[in-house]
Amino acid sequence: MATRRAFLGTALALALDAWCPAAATAAGTRVALERLQPGLYVARASNAEAMRANVGAVVPSLVHVTSAGVLVVDPGPHAAWGRALLGAIRALTAQPVRWVVNTHAHPENVLANAAFAGLRPRPRFLASPATAALMRQRCEDCLARLGAQLGSAAMRGTAIVLPEPALRDGAWLHTGGTAWQVQVHAPAHSTSDTVLYAPQLRLLCAGGLGYRERVPEMQEASLQGWRQALRQLIALPADIVVASATGTPAQTLVPTLAYLDALAHGIGAALAAGRDASQAAEAVAAAPFRHWRHFATRHPLNLQRAWRQLEDAWLQGEPPA
Repeated sequence: MATRRAFLGTALALALDAWCPAAATAAGTRVALERLQPGLYVARASNAEAMRANVGAVVPSLVHVTSAGVLVVDPGPHAAWGRALLGAIRALTAQPVRWVVNTHAHPENVLANAAFAGLRPRPRFLASPATAALMRQRCEDCLARLGAQLGSAAMRGTAIVLPEPALRDGAWLHTGGTAWQVQVHAPAHSTSDTVLYAPQLRLLCAGGLGYRERVPEMQEASLQGWRQALRQLIALPADIVVASATGTPAQTLVPTLAYLDALAHGIGAALAAGRDASQAAEAVAAAPFRHWRHFATRHPLNLQRAWRQLEDAWLQGEPPA
């Protein structure tokens, strides 16, 4: 199995460098679609946190072209990116976009809904009930915050388009001949994280749950919930994961879990030994992750959040790790 997954990782990297239809908007935003399998594409995005240098284009949107229409998962950060993504889709197929899925309520994943809202026929915008409720509560603030990060020019024309609360854990989403199992993990990376799993394609669309050589962002995360979700996903037969980056499970889910496990085990042992939060950094075996992107800025914040969560659990008599 390890040899097969290593081969798949190499093959996937070669495939992603192959045929790439692309489109650009008048504002210059460009989206390239890289083929994963026949009919399955992923938008090339920066493996980084959203900032002006990458115009917030940090989400590898999934595009699934079927005879019944097109599925788009996590369309991106703003209308300009969404319009360019739509242009790249139009270079592939004349099929209408029928489904737009929002996996979780982070602005860089969902605000490009605006580019698809004017299509006719209008796509169905879909999310879990919790994600739909969160978007309704805070998308105005998220839009303002992302605009402050990226600049008003990048966000021009971006409006909030809310999804239907239609995706429920254990349900199935049918896109043509493909059946996607819906999983909702709450809380995990965020308050609610939706996963789409296509067993026949051996593909997992995991939203923000998987990272690749980048320190996970835990601002809203539940450390224990995220670990539990990853263990469940790793057990599924899958060859490709589309999350905050694209790769095999061994390149995305497994190292993300290893990082979170290092936090849990190190802090848990420190709490059991009577140490305090000032010693969190030395308690966690972080050497394997120091080369990951944003380690210097993101890891200290993750230490603080993980310590608070595990200390609260420990004070309530729960095992900290």
